[in-house]
Amino acid sequence: MSTNNNIQEILITNLISLRKSKSLTQIELGERINYSDKTISKWENGDSCPNIEAVYKLAKFYDVSIDDLLSEDFQLDKKIVAEKQRNYSKLIISLLAVMTVWVIATIIFVALSLLEIAHAWMIFIIAIPASAIVALVFNSIWGNTRFNYLIISILLWTLLTTVFLSALKYMEVLWVIFLIGIPIQIAIILWSQLKRKKKKTKQRKKAEAVFVKEEEPSPKNTEE
Repeated sequence: MSTNNNIQEILITNLISLRKSKSLTQIELGERINYSDKTISKWENGDSCPNIEAVYKLAKFYDVSIDDLLSEDFQLDKKIVAEKQRNYSKLIISLLAVMTVWVIATIIFVALSLLEIAHAWMIFIIAIPASAIVALVFNSIWGNTRFNYLIISILLWTLLTTVFLSALKYMEVLWVIFLIGIPIQIAIILWSQLKRKKKKTKQRKKAEAVFVKEEEPSPKNTEE
């Protein structure tokens, strides 16, 4: 029994440290892993112990192993440093991918300038939406997907600007192309709000379901 209590104390200590390292409240953590803040509070106060499914979710959320969560020698500082290094590496790789677009654009600009082709500078305008596409891809893989809506908006307006500047001789009429962007931009905003609303509703329903489940008598509690 004392061994179980010791493991629970270690788990509590590690859970509290990990949550605080991410500057999350119990409510915010509950929303992320689909549990109620009351359940999180019970775990951290030792009133109840998370089941294996919850421990797995916590380990996955914090990007640690289950052994780390139950280890007395778990060093949070090393974990934070390692995570920051991974995030930094991902950022550098993403920026390098974007810079590749501009390197290619510069090479093409120099080649066109040497050939004395008019409007060679337009290649840099084209590089902007191209960079947005690359940033969108890498942000979808590694970054915060909430920024995708912003990147898509940038892509939309720079793409329209590129088309506009590519046909300067028609500029007296072509300005109307920007009208296309208005309803699309509104649609992007509404889409982002709809996705956020659905996510919150789904998280609330899951949290309520878990809360009701945990309120039911547990066979484990009767054994004690």
